[in-house]
Amino acid sequence: MKPAIVLLTILVVGGAIVWLIDRLFYHTDKAENLDETEENDASDATPAQGCTDEACGIRSICPSEQILVSQCKREVIYYDDEELDGFAGREADGYTAEEEEQWRDVLYTLQPGDLLGWGQSIKHRGLIMPASIQAEFLQLAAENRL
Repeated sequence: MKPAIVLLTILVVGGAIVWLIDRLFYHTDKAENLDETEENDASDATPAQGCTDEACGIRSICPSEQILVSQCKREVIYYDDEELDGFAGREADGYTAEEEEQWRDVLYTLQPGDLLGWGQSIKHRGLIMPASIQAEFLQLAAENRL
């Protein structure tokens, strides 16, 4: 009986040491490898599953889905577009041609690097882009990600 207890103790202590070594040395490397894998996945040119955007054949994440995924930043940033706040509560098909032109003016004055941030800002402010502007926005976002 005594040899079995000694053997069990050795196995438990040995397992604990192996677990600690794994957590201390290899766990950090695994997290870094996961980050690299996620970056590589984002650069693949495979279409996202279930995406209805025309631009989804370009990347594995739809531009519109990326906006939804990135909602952890709740900070509203204005891109010299405060006048768009007057459209709160409007549906995508409820805009006149002049109002769509206001959206277009803002969209085409944005820097390419600001496109997704602007889309997030619009969403956080409770605004819905006109349907035609949303299509143009997604096309520009897809072009600028190449």
